[in-house]
Amino acid sequence: MQHETLLHGLVVLSLAALAGCTSTEPLRSELDERGRTWVSLDSTITLARAAPRFSRAARDYVYLAPVETNNAGVRRHYLWLGLGTTVDRGWPWAAPTEAVTLLLTLDGTPVALPLSAWDRDTGITLYRTAAPVYQVQRASVSLDELERMATATEIGIQLVASDGSVVRYDLWDGAWSDWTTFVIGVASPAQPRDARR
Repeated sequence: MQHETLLHGLVVLSLAALAGCTSTEPLRSELDERGRTWVSLDSTITLARAAPRFSRAARDYVYLAPVETNNAGVRRHYLWLGLGTTVDRGWPWAAPTEAVTLLLTLDGTPVALPLSAWDRDTGITLYRTAAPVYQVQRASVSLDELERMATATEIGIQLVASDGSVVRYDLWDGAWSDWTTFVIGVASPAQPRDARR
Protein backbone atom coordinates (compact mmCIF):
# COMPACT_ATOMS: atom_id res chain seq x y z
CA MET A 1 0.00 0.00 0.00
CA GLN A 2 2.84 2.37 0.86
CA HIS A 3 4.50 1.48 -2.45
CA GLU A 4 1.27 2.30 -4.36
CA THR A 5 0.96 5.67 -2.58
CA LEU A 6 4.59 6.50 -3.40
CA LEU A 7 4.12 5.41 -7.01
CA HIS A 8 0.96 7.53 -7.30
CA GLY A 9 2.82 10.53 -5.89
CA LEU A 10 5.60 10.09 -8.46
CA VAL A 11 3.08 9.86 -11.31
CA VAL A 12 1.32 13.05 -10.16
CA LEU A 13 4.69 14.87 -9.88
CA SER A 14 5.64 13.68 -13.37
CA LEU A 15 2.31 14.88 -14.73
CA ALA A 16 2.77 18.22 -12.98
CA ALA A 17 6.15 18.64 -14.66
CA LEU A 18 4.59 17.73 -18.00
CA ALA A 19 1.73 20.15 -17.41
CA GLY A 20 4.26 22.93 -16.93
CA CYS A 21 5.38 22.33 -20.52
CA THR A 22 1.87 22.33 -21.98
CA SER A 23 -1.07 24.68 -21.94
CA THR A 24 -2.83 24.76 -18.60
CA GLU A 25 -6.56 24.61 -19.13
CA PRO A 26 -8.44 25.73 -16.02
CA LEU A 27 -10.88 23.37 -14.34
CA ARG A 28 -14.54 24.26 -13.98
CA SER A 29 -16.70 23.04 -11.11
CA GLU A 30 -20.49 23.14 -10.88
CA LEU A 31 -22.98 21.88 -8.32
CA ASP A 32 -26.21 20.31 -9.61
CA GLU A 33 -29.65 20.18 -8.02
CA ARG A 34 -28.91 16.73 -6.55
CA GLY A 35 -25.85 17.98 -4.68
CA ARG A 36 -23.28 16.43 -7.02
CA THR A 37 -20.19 18.39 -8.04
CA TRP A 38 -19.18 18.16 -11.68
CA VAL A 39 -15.57 18.99 -12.62
CA SER A 40 -14.60 19.57 -16.25
CA LEU A 41 -12.02 21.30 -18.43
CA ASP A 42 -12.56 24.36 -20.62
CA SER A 43 -11.71 22.51 -23.84
CA THR A 44 -12.15 19.23 -25.68
CA ILE A 45 -10.11 16.98 -27.90
CA THR A 46 -11.61 17.20 -31.40
CA LEU A 47 -11.42 14.27 -33.80
CA ALA A 48 -12.82 14.27 -37.33
CA ARG A 49 -13.46 12.19 -40.41
CA ALA A 50 -14.62 13.17 -43.88
CA ALA A 51 -18.25 12.43 -44.82
CA PRO A 52 -18.01 12.72 -48.62
CA ARG A 53 -21.24 10.87 -49.37
CA PHE A 54 -23.10 13.91 -48.01
CA SER A 55 -20.88 16.72 -49.30
CA ARG A 56 -17.27 17.28 -50.39
CA ALA A 57 -16.73 19.54 -47.37
CA ALA A 58 -18.82 17.53 -44.88
CA ARG A 59 -17.18 16.22 -41.74
CA ASP A 60 -18.28 14.22 -38.72
CA TYR A 61 -16.66 15.04 -35.39
CA VAL A 62 -16.06 13.33 -32.07
CA TYR A 63 -15.42 15.58 -29.08
CA LEU A 64 -13.80 13.98 -26.02
CA ALA A 65 -13.13 15.43 -22.58
CA PRO A 66 -12.73 14.20 -18.98
CA VAL A 67 -15.35 14.68 -16.27
CA GLU A 68 -15.36 13.98 -12.54
CA THR A 69 -18.50 13.68 -10.46
CA ASN A 70 -18.35 13.90 -6.68
CA ASN A 71 -21.41 12.75 -4.76
CA ALA A 72 -20.86 13.04 -0.99
CA GLY A 73 -17.20 12.12 -1.40
CA VAL A 74 -17.77 9.28 -3.89
CA ARG A 75 -15.79 10.29 -6.97
CA ARG A 76 -16.33 8.85 -10.43
CA HIS A 77 -14.53 9.66 -13.65
CA TYR A 78 -15.90 9.66 -17.18
CA LEU A 79 -15.09 10.54 -20.73
CA TRP A 80 -17.64 12.98 -22.13
CA LEU A 81 -18.22 12.13 -25.78
CA GLY A 82 -20.12 14.42 -28.12
CA LEU A 83 -20.88 13.46 -31.73
CA GLY A 84 -21.06 16.49 -33.98
CA THR A 85 -21.34 17.06 -37.70
CA THR A 86 -21.61 19.64 -40.45
CA VAL A 87 -24.26 17.40 -42.05
CA ASP A 88 -27.92 17.92 -41.15
CA ARG A 89 -28.47 14.60 -39.38
CA GLY A 90 -32.17 15.40 -39.10
CA TRP A 91 -32.62 14.25 -42.69
CA PRO A 92 -33.94 10.66 -42.85
CA TRP A 93 -31.22 9.59 -45.32
CA ALA A 94 -28.51 11.06 -43.07
CA ALA A 95 -29.80 9.78 -39.70
CA PRO A 96 -26.85 8.44 -37.66
CA THR A 97 -26.69 5.13 -35.84
CA GLU A 98 -26.10 5.19 -32.09
CA ALA A 99 -22.50 4.88 -30.90
CA VAL A 100 -22.19 2.00 -28.41
CA THR A 101 -18.43 1.49 -27.88
CA LEU A 102 -15.37 3.73 -27.93
CA LEU A 103 -12.24 1.87 -29.04
CA LEU A 104 -8.99 3.49 -27.95
CA THR A 105 -5.51 2.36 -28.91
CA LEU A 106 -3.06 3.79 -26.34
CA ASP A 107 0.52 3.36 -27.56
CA GLY A 108 -0.49 0.11 -29.27
CA THR A 109 -2.66 -1.23 -26.44
CA PRO A 110 -6.39 -1.54 -27.28
CA VAL A 111 -8.98 -0.38 -24.74
CA ALA A 112 -12.73 -0.87 -25.32
CA LEU A 113 -15.03 1.49 -23.41
CA PRO A 114 -18.81 0.84 -23.49
CA LEU A 115 -20.84 4.02 -24.00
CA SER A 116 -24.04 5.00 -22.25
CA ALA A 117 -26.28 8.05 -22.08
CA TRP A 118 -25.79 10.74 -19.44
CA ASP A 119 -28.26 10.62 -16.57
CA ARG A 120 -28.86 14.37 -16.48
CA ASP A 121 -29.43 17.19 -18.94
CA THR A 122 -26.14 18.94 -18.17
CA GLY A 123 -24.31 16.09 -19.85
CA ILE A 124 -25.14 18.00 -23.00
CA THR A 125 -23.96 21.37 -21.69
CA LEU A 126 -20.75 20.31 -19.94
CA TYR A 127 -18.75 21.21 -23.05
CA ARG A 128 -19.26 23.62 -25.94
CA THR A 129 -18.29 22.47 -29.42
CA ALA A 130 -17.64 24.08 -32.79
CA ALA A 131 -20.02 21.81 -34.72
CA PRO A 132 -23.56 21.07 -33.52
CA VAL A 133 -23.70 17.97 -31.30
CA TYR A 134 -26.50 15.51 -32.07
CA GLN A 135 -25.56 12.76 -29.57
CA VAL A 136 -23.90 12.85 -26.14
CA GLN A 137 -22.52 9.73 -24.48
CA ARG A 138 -20.23 8.85 -21.60
CA ALA A 139 -17.71 6.14 -20.87
CA SER A 140 -16.76 5.23 -17.31
CA VAL A 141 -13.00 5.34 -16.77
CA SER A 142 -10.57 5.25 -13.87
CA LEU A 143 -8.19 8.07 -13.05
CA ASP A 144 -5.35 5.70 -14.04
CA GLU A 145 -6.85 5.41 -17.52
CA LEU A 146 -7.11 9.20 -17.80
CA GLU A 147 -3.43 9.42 -16.82
CA ARG A 148 -2.56 6.93 -19.57
CA MET A 149 -4.44 9.03 -22.12
CA ALA A 150 -2.75 12.24 -20.95
CA THR A 151 0.73 10.72 -21.26
CA ALA A 152 0.32 8.49 -24.33
CA THR A 153 2.49 9.32 -27.34
CA GLU A 154 -0.02 7.86 -29.80
CA ILE A 155 -3.79 7.44 -29.47
CA GLY A 156 -6.12 5.88 -32.04
CA ILE A 157 -9.88 6.41 -31.89
CA GLN A 158 -12.66 4.29 -33.38
CA LEU A 159 -16.39 4.20 -32.70
CA VAL A 160 -18.53 1.09 -32.92
CA ALA A 161 -22.15 1.81 -33.82
CA SER A 162 -25.26 -0.14 -32.86
CA ASP A 163 -25.36 -1.64 -36.36
CA GLY A 164 -21.85 -3.08 -35.88
CA SER A 165 -20.08 -0.61 -38.17
CA VAL A 166 -16.68 0.71 -37.04
CA VAL A 167 -15.52 4.22 -37.94
CA ARG A 168 -12.05 5.67 -37.40
CA TYR A 169 -11.48 9.32 -36.44
CA ASP A 170 -8.26 11.34 -36.64
CA LEU A 171 -7.06 14.10 -34.33
CA TRP A 172 -8.31 17.47 -35.60
CA ASP A 173 -7.66 19.85 -32.72
CA GLY A 174 -6.40 19.78 -29.13
CA ALA A 175 -3.66 17.92 -27.27
CA TRP A 176 -4.13 14.91 -25.04
CA SER A 177 -1.36 16.24 -22.80
CA ASP A 178 -3.68 19.12 -21.82
CA TRP A 179 -5.55 16.55 -19.74
CA THR A 180 -2.66 16.50 -17.26
CA THR A 181 -4.23 19.63 -15.75
CA PHE A 182 -7.44 17.69 -15.11
CA VAL A 183 -5.65 14.63 -13.68
CA ILE A 184 -3.53 16.75 -11.35
CA GLY A 185 -6.50 18.89 -10.35
CA VAL A 186 -8.70 15.99 -9.30
CA ALA A 187 -6.01 13.62 -7.99
CA SER A 188 -5.68 13.45 -4.24
CA PRO A 189 -3.12 11.00 -2.81
CA ALA A 190 -5.00 11.00 0.50
CA GLN A 191 -8.10 9.51 -1.14
CA PRO A 192 -8.41 6.03 -2.68
CA ARG A 193 -8.41 5.81 -6.47
CA ASP A 194 -11.73 5.15 -8.09
CA ALA A 195 -12.48 2.02 -10.05
CA ARG A 196 -14.31 2.03 -13.35
CA ARG A 197 -18.08 1.93 -12.86
